[in-house]
Amino acid sequence: MSEDIDEIEMTRTVMFVGDYFALTTTVYLDEKLRAEGEDDDAFAERLAGEFLKGHYGWDIAAVSNEVGFVED
Repeated sequence: MSEDIDEIEMTRTVMFVGDYFALTTTVYLDEKLRAEGEDDDAFAERLAGEFLKGHYGWDIAAVSNEVGFVED
């Protein structure tokens, strides 16, 4: 059984790297949450950061030295 291409969810795995940690998280790129003109990488990074701050109270972007993306 094949899925319609429109039904495949778009996800991105974001990696935050700091002095003593590397953390990866995968986010679903829900178009309802995208800011106008925001590209996929910036959108994924923002969503991941907001999720981690909201869920764990940790401003991951503030303590990260690098942010990257894991290719699927």
